[in-house]
Amino acid sequence: MTRYENRTFENEHVVLDEGVFVNCVFKNCSLEYSGGDVYVQNCQGENCQLVWRGPAQRTINLLQGLGLLAPAASLPTTESSGRIQ
Repeated sequence: MTRYENRTFENEHVVLDEGVFVNCVFKNCSLEYSGGDVYVQNCQGENCQLVWRGPAQRTINLLQGLGLLAPAASLPTTESSGRIQ
């Protein structure tokens, strides 16, 4: 896993999977999560977009279908090519 500590990410696309994030700040970022291992401690996000792919997207769909998570107006998804919309 890649470790990031005391880092500020700004205007970036950050893949969270296989990352360790400690005391990080995310500003105006798209944060992509596919269901892999990730560790986040004492981080802050400001004006960020979450992008769910693969197993993470299926988990969101399951939780919404069970009524355990309110559906968003438009959750970010990926196209079949793997590109972020």
